[in-house]
Amino acid sequence: MRKPAILVVLSMLVITATALAQEVAGDWTGQLNTGFTVRVYLEKTATGYSGHLTNPSGNETEFDQVTFDGKHLRFAVNKLNLSYDSIWDAKQQAWSGDLTFEQVYPLMLKRAAAADLAPVQHKRPQEAAIAAQPRPYREQDIRFDNPAGHNQLAGTLSVPNGKGPFPAVVLISGTGHNTRDEDVWGHKIFLVLADALNRKGIAVLRYDKRGVGGSTGDYDAATTVDFTSDAEAAATWLKTQPEIDPHHVGVLGHSEGGIIAPAVAVGDRSVAFVVMIAGPAIRGDKLFVLQSAATAKTYGAPDGYIAKRRVFDQELYDAIVAAPSDAIALDRARAIVARGVAAKVIDPNEADTLPQDDARPWERYFLAYDPAPTLASLKVPVLALNGSLDVQVPAREDLAAAREALKNNTNSTVIELSGMNHLLQDAKTGSPNEYNDIEETMSPTALKIICDWVSLQTRSHVKAN
Repeated sequence: MRKPAILVVLSMLVITATALAQEVAGDWTGQLNTGFTVRVYLEKTATGYSGHLTNPSGNETEFDQVTFDGKHLRFAVNKLNLSYDSIWDAKQQAWSGDLTFEQVYPLMLKRAAAADLAPVQHKRPQEAAIAAQPRPYREQDIRFDNPAGHNQLAGTLSVPNGKGPFPAVVLISGTGHNTRDEDVWGHKIFLVLADALNRKGIAVLRYDKRGVGGSTGDYDAATTVDFTSDAEAAATWLKTQPEIDPHHVGVLGHSEGGIIAPAVAVGDRSVAFVVMIAGPAIRGDKLFVLQSAATAKTYGAPDGYIAKRRVFDQELYDAIVAAPSDAIALDRARAIVARGVAAKVIDPNEADTLPQDDARPWERYFLAYDPAPTLASLKVPVLALNGSLDVQVPAREDLAAAREALKNNTNSTVIELSGMNHLLQDAKTGSPNEYNDIEETMSPTALKIICDWVSLQTRSHVKAN
C-alpha cells in the first residue's frame, strides 16, 4: 500500500527532537523513548543560529527559531506547535531536555560521530544467496500486449528445469512505480518469492507495472482498474505458453495487488487459485484511516493527535468520495486541508500536496472501492495472509473482513502471521521505518506457507527441484 502522507508528518514531529551542541554548530543525534534515532543540524549565522532536523524518511524540516546562550538550547517548529528546551550536561557532554508536542518526550542530544552520519550499507542475504547458488530454473525476458489498455508489459518468465507443462503463478505488485522485482527499500520481494516458487516446481511470471521499467503506458493516469487490466493480460498470455499448464495458473497479489488478484479471478473463471499477501478486504477510505493511525502509533505520536487526525482523515475522504468530479473533489479537499492546518492537525508542508494527491483519479477510485463483494464471489481456492504487525493493512480489521467475505468459500484459508509486517518480514514494531533495516526480505516461514499452499493446489502437477 501507499506510504501514507501522515508517516512523513509524524516522522517529523516525533523526530523534531534533534538538536544542537556545546559550541552548538554541527550535527547532533539522540534517541526518543519511542526508539527512534533523530538528527539535528545547526549552523551559526550572522544573527545567531539556524538549523533543521532530519526525519527517518530523509526529509528535512527547518527550525523557525533557535536560541542558544552557551548553557541553554531551544529550537521550535511553529507549524507543528513543537519545541525543544534543554540545558548542557557537562558530565554527559550532551544537551539534556524535553521535546514538547502535545505531550513531553525526554531527549538527550549528543555530538554526532562520523559513524552516525555515514550511510548504512544494508545486507540482503536472501538475494545474495540466490545470486550465488545454481538455479534449478531458467529465466527469460518477455513482452506481452494488453489490448484493452493499448499498452505492452515487459517482464520475466521463470520456468523450472525439466519437462513441463508446469503450473504457474502471476505475481501482481502493490502500489507504487514497481518493477517486476517489486523493489521496496532495496528488498527485491518478487525476486525472492519467485525463486522460492520455482524451486517448488512452479513457473512464475512477474512484470513491470505500466509506465515503469520496460513497460509502456501511463502510470500516473492509471487507477486500480487499469492495473487489473494489465494483470488480466498477464494471466491470459501466461496460459498460452507451451511450457505452462493452462489449467493450473493462479494469481498472487501483494498489498494493492491483493485487491487486483481476486478481481482477475472473478473476471477469468479459468484462474485456478488466488493468493493475497496483505491484500485489503475493507473499503479504501476505512483502510487509509486505520493505516494512518497505526503508522502514527509506531512513530510515537500522542494519542490526542492520532484521534484528531482520524477525524480529519475521514472527513477528507468522505468529501472526496462524494464529489461528482475530480475538480470538485480537489476544491473540497483544499478547503478541508486549510481548516486542518489552522487547527494544527496538518503540517503546512503536507498541505501543499495533500489535496492534489488525495483527489487524483487513483486515490478517488481506491477510497471508494470495497473489495469484499469481489472476495465473496470467489469460488476458487484462496489464501489470505497478513502480518500481525502490519500497519499499512492492519491485520485485525483486515483479516476479520476477509474471513467474513470468504465465509462461504470452503477452499479459503486466512492466516495472521505473528510478528510479521506488511512485507512479511519478521519485525519488531511493523513501522515502515524498519523495512530497510531488516536484512530479511521475506520471512522463510511465510515463504514456506505460500509455496506449500500453492503446491497443494497443483499437487499432481508439481515436480519439485
